[in-house]
Amino acid sequence: MSYAGPASRGKRADDTRLVALRASSDAVSASTPRPRPPAPRRTSDHGRTVAFALGIGVGMAVGAGVALLLAPQSGAAARRTIARKGKRIRKRSHDAWDDLRDELRDAVRRRRLARQCRKLPDQRDAS
Repeated sequence: MSYAGPASRGKRADDTRLVALRASSDAVSASTPRPRPPAPRRTSDHGRTVAFALGIGVGMAVGAGVALLLAPQSGAAARRTIARKGKRIRKRSHDAWDDLRDELRDAVRRRRLARQCRKLPDQRDAS
């Protein structure tokens, strides 16, 4: 058995009137054509992507132009400075990767030694 709420005559009468009103409005609306709702506007994802890419390209071009106009050095001096800084960054990053590789190798070795040290007492007890 399921519970459907209080059973009062007043509510049932109201419910039946609502059902009758709905049925009569459906009959009237079925004979008269309803206007269609406007179709939702679909914005193209492709169009948005193209607009975004175009905006990035224009921003980069404007930024490069402003940088050239406001540069404190001549072109040749700026190129030398950029090349020198590029070499320095390359060397530092190479050193950093080497240091990281060495640290990882040391960590792996320490981990292996720790595992071997933990296994040794167990192997002695088993024999």
